[in-house]
Amino acid sequence: MSGKRLLARTGMVAALGMLIFLVLSTVDSQATPIKPDVQKLIKQSQQSHQPFIPARAGWSEPVATPNAARNPVLDSVIGDHMRDEYRATLMDVATPDPWIALALATLIVLLRTLRGIETKRTRLRAVPVLVPERAVPQARLAA
Repeated sequence: MSGKRLLARTGMVAALGMLIFLVLSTVDSQATPIKPDVQKLIKQSQQSHQPFIPARAGWSEPVATPNAARNPVLDSVIGDHMRDEYRATLMDVATPDPWIALALATLIVLLRTLRGIETKRTRLRAVPVLVPERAVPQARLAA
């Protein structure tokens, strides 16, 4: 296939794809319409959000100050003790098991050896043996 034909075919496919996209984008969607209640939205926005207050039964620690902007997942990742744990886990995962590496190396060597043996066998089978033909004496024809 020549370069011009390939370029023309690619352009046609791109144009067809854009045409299909444009046709599908004009179709009305089938989503359920939402009719917001303005009064309900205003009431919800005016209500103050009360922070979680922990129970005090058996509590001997000082009261913590509420921090609404704190992300507990982010704090656990940023902590120094977690960073060391993650580093140790990554090192354990990244270090290959010597027995698995030995098994893979042995498998590679055995497969290459078997391939060499198989090619020798097929080479020996593929060599034709030529048997010289004996001249068959023709029967004398009676004159």
